[in-house]
Amino acid sequence: MTYQLTLEKFSGPLGLLLNLVEEQKLSINEISLAEIAEKYIAYLKSLEEMPKDELVAFLVIASTLMLIKSRSLLPDVKLSEEEEMDIKELEDRLKTYKFFKELSLHLKELDKQNKHLFGREAYVGMSAVFFPPEGLKIGDFKRIMDEILEAVPKAEKLPEGTLGKMISIEDKMAEIQERLNQMLAMTFDELKNSAREKTEIIVSFLAMLELVKQGWLILDQQKLFGGISLKKNGPR
Repeated sequence: MTYQLTLEKFSGPLGLLLNLVEEQKLSINEISLAEIAEKYIAYLKSLEEMPKDELVAFLVIASTLMLIKSRSLLPDVKLSEEEEMDIKELEDRLKTYKFFKELSLHLKELDKQNKHLFGREAYVGMSAVFFPPEGLKIGDFKRIMDEILEAVPKAEKLPEGTLGKMISIEDKMAEIQERLNQMLAMTFDELKNSAREKTEIIVSFLAMLELVKQGWLILDQQKLFGGISLKKNGPR
């Protein structure tokens, strides 16, 4: 506000007066609201045109000061439900006014920094039009499209393969038991040589150990790193 107020204990804009009172840097009881109203009315009469924006701001500030002073003078007064609702409504309006006032100052600052936001409502229903930059050539289009296509993730072809037959330890244990039921003994080399791949050799060894654990199979190795003989435990 451009209006400057001069009182016995304050001189300056009304907004500053309200801030001092709200921050309790100036007691509301030291201010005459009647004097403020009289001086502002005199100020309005001196103008050729009614400043509507200033008048709205004055009414908001004056209402806030009146609310603060009434609570200061009558802290224990009991209000009716209607009076409580009126005060609550006034407080809500004052908060809304303060919010938009601070927002307007923020938008004003953005405008000074040339940070503008524009809606696109004016373009609703209009067909899209391409406005290329000046100096753009066909070669530039090709280069840009090549860069876009290069950035697109490529489809990776996974190597194809055939899944082999899975050999379980249980199947290999049954095979060892069947072979030893038909012969007195066999060696692990014989079992290993019949395997088609390394995985089957590992499974055969694990199956052999499991049969030893169960007490069905006996292993015999005469020397270190020598051959391993497999024998059935007990009578055939």
